[in-house]
Amino acid sequence: FPPVVAGGSRANCLHYITDNRTLSAGELVLVDAGCQYYGYVSDITRTWLVGGTFSPAQEALCEIVRRVKQESIQACRPGVTLNFLHSAAIDMLASELQSELYMSGTVVCTHFMNS
Repeated sequence: FPPVVAGGSRANCLHYITDNRTLSAGELVLVDAGCQYYGYVSDITRTWLVGGTFSPAQEALCEIVRRVKQESIQACRPGVTLNFLHSAAIDMLASELQSELYMSGTVVCTHFMNS
């Protein structure tokens, strides 16, 4: 499957693959790359700043993600399920977005799948 590499508002498009725009300093570029190996399928998604410095809103969002990531790592214990960790992280993310960025009614939707 092709990687997703998108910047600016195009990074909001699920599975965007056109890749036909030059990015400017201060924008973010999203990379979602996947792999498949003997029946094992995985992907990783990362976002980087293109030159320049973070805007206040970008920095606030990065800090929220860092906090949720750290709290999620600390919640990992024997017996804690992946479903629980995922749900807790989504709840934390929605709460942080609402309180820190005043995004009331924020709905966080991910593509997590578990059997």
